[in-house]
Amino acid sequence: MSTVSAGRKNSAQIEVMQKAGWKIDENEKACYIDIEEDDDANANEKLDESQRVYSRWSELPNLILEEIFTYLTPKERYYASLVCRQWYSAFYLPTVWSNFVVDDRTLTRPKYNYYSGWQYCLDHMRTQNCLARIGKHLRGIEFRPWHSFNNIYQFMTMLSWSIDKGLEQHPQSELIGMGQRIRSLVYHFPCNMSQPNDPEGIKLFGTGGQLLKGLKELMLRLPDLHTLKLVDFVLERFEANHLLDEVVCSCCTKMRVLNLVNVTTMHCPIMHVGLFLNLRELTISPQNIDDDVLSLLADTKLRHLHLLQNCYTPNHLSISACGVKAWRSLKATNPRLRVHLRVENMVDGDVVLQPEAPVHSITYWAPQARIRTELLLRMVDHYKNTLAVYGHELLPRFSSPKPFDSRVDSVLLLMCRQCFNLDTLVIREKVSTSTLLLLARTAKNLQRLHVRRFAVILRCDWPRHPEWSDEFHLWLRRNSRSYEAVEREISQILGYKWNLLSDRDFKQLTVNVRAGLLMAPLEATPIISIDLPVPIAISTPYYGYSSPYYYSRPYHHHHHHHHSSPYSSYHHYSPYYDTFPGNYW
Repeated sequence: MSTVSAGRKNSAQIEVMQKAGWKIDENEKACYIDIEEDDDANANEKLDESQRVYSRWSELPNLILEEIFTYLTPKERYYASLVCRQWYSAFYLPTVWSNFVVDDRTLTRPKYNYYSGWQYCLDHMRTQNCLARIGKHLRGIEFRPWHSFNNIYQFMTMLSWSIDKGLEQHPQSELIGMGQRIRSLVYHFPCNMSQPNDPEGIKLFGTGGQLLKGLKELMLRLPDLHTLKLVDFVLERFEANHLLDEVVCSCCTKMRVLNLVNVTTMHCPIMHVGLFLNLRELTISPQNIDDDVLSLLADTKLRHLHLLQNCYTPNHLSISACGVKAWRSLKATNPRLRVHLRVENMVDGDVVLQPEAPVHSITYWAPQARIRTELLLRMVDHYKNTLAVYGHELLPRFSSPKPFDSRVDSVLLLMCRQCFNLDTLVIREKVSTSTLLLLARTAKNLQRLHVRRFAVILRCDWPRHPEWSDEFHLWLRRNSRSYEAVEREISQILGYKWNLLSDRDFKQLTVNVRAGLLMAPLEATPIISIDLPVPIAISTPYYGYSSPYYYSRPYHHHHHHHHSSPYSSYHHYSPYYDTFPGNYW
C-alpha cells in the first residue's frame, strides 16, 4: 500500500516539475518559475463542467471593445486578441489602429553590447510580422524617440519597404494595401540633449542626415496624408527649405492640418506651407513665417493660424513680426481667418505680437509668465476688435502682490471694456472679489470665466467712482464679502451655474481657443468721448434699465490732463475710460 501511495506522490511531483520551467516576464527577461502543488486548484479541476460560471466579457459590443483596445499597447492588444474569437475580431477594428505610437521600446528585444551593456534593438522579425498583420489597418503613426534613433530609422525603412512591396504587380497577400489608409503622421524630435546631471541646461541638436532622409522617403509613400505634425526638428536652413518637397508633390490638395514647430531656430520662412490649397489649420513658429508666406496663405482655405512659441523658440526680442500691409491683405482676401498666439514655456517669456493680425486668442502655458501691463495694453490696442480668448494656464510659480495698485485688476477691467468680443477669460493672479463682479458686469459677451479660488481676495478695494449710484456701490460692497455671494451674482450674470476653481481643477483646465463667435465691429458699442456722462445699460437679461444696478459711464475729457482719481493711479490711466490719456503714450 505504501508503495502505491509513494508512486502516486512521485507521479504528482513529476507533473508539477513539468509545469515549472523558464518563462518570459513582462520585461521580456527569462526567469525560472517553480510551481508548487495546490490542493485547491486540484479540487477545482474536479468540478463538473455544468457547475462552472463563465463571464460575459466576450459579448461586449464592438464599439466598447474599440474604445478599450485604444488604451492598450500593441503587445497588450495582441495578448488580448488571444482570449476569444470576439476579441480576436476586435483586434482588426478600424478605430483600434487609428494611432500607432512608435517609441524606443516598440517591437524591440534586449541585446547585450560589450561596450554599452544591455540595449533595446528593433526586432526585425517581430516588426515584419506586426506590419503584415496590422499594416493595412493603420490610420495614423506617431514617432516619439528619446534616445534610440536607430530603431526609429529602421522602422521607417521597413515600413517604406513594405509599402513598396505592396504596390508591386504581384505582391504578397499580407502586403496588399500596406499603409494605404494612413492619414496622419506625427514626429516629435527630442532636440534637447542636455545631460541628466544638468536638467536646466539646454543643448539643442537638430535632426538630419539619414534619419531625415528616411522620414522624407516615408512621407513620399503616403499620398493621402491629411495631418502632418513635425515638431522641434531644428534643421539647418538648406534642409528646412526642402523639408516638404515630397509632401507637396503628393498631398498638395489633401492636406488639412499642418504643424511645423521650430523647423529652424533662425529666421527661415517655410514657403511650402502656402502651396497646400485646402489647408484648414496651420501651426508654425513665428520665426518661420514672413510677408511672403502670408501672401501665399491668402490663396488657401486656411481658417486657423497658430503661432506657437515653446522653450526651443528664440527669444521674442530676436523675432520680427510680419508687416502690417501683409496682414491687411490677408484679412481682405481671407476674412474668416483666425490667428492664435500661444506660449508654451516653463520659464518666463512674452508672446510675439503681430500688429493688424486678426488675433482671436492669446494663451500662455507658462507657470512663470506674469501679466505685464505694458504688453497687455498693446494687445488691447492691436486686437480690441477681434480678441475673444485670453488666459494663463497652469498654476503660477510666483507670488502675486496684494496691494491694489500693484495688482492687475485695473488692466483686466480695461481689457473687458475695450475687447467687446471677449468670450473666454482665465485669471490665475490675485484679484479681489469686487473686481470679479465688475469684470462679469463689464464684459458684454463673456461666456467662460475661469478663476482660481485661492487667488481671490475677499475685499472691495475699488474706491467709489463719482458716477456710481448708491445702490450699485452698496450692491458691490455687499456681494464682495463672501465667495458664495460672488458665485451667486456671477451665475446670474453669465446665465449658468458658475464656481471658483480649486487649484486641482485649475491645473487640469484646458482653454478652448476656438471659443466665441466674432461679431461685426459695427454691432459693438461705439467709443464716445464727450463732456457729459453717457448712460450704459448692463449687458445681461437679468437687469433692465429700471434696475438699481444701472449706472452711468464716466466721461472722458478732450483735454488730456493728469487724473487725480484713484482709478487713474495705475500707470496714469483709468479702466473706466474707453481711451487712454495722452500723457501715457
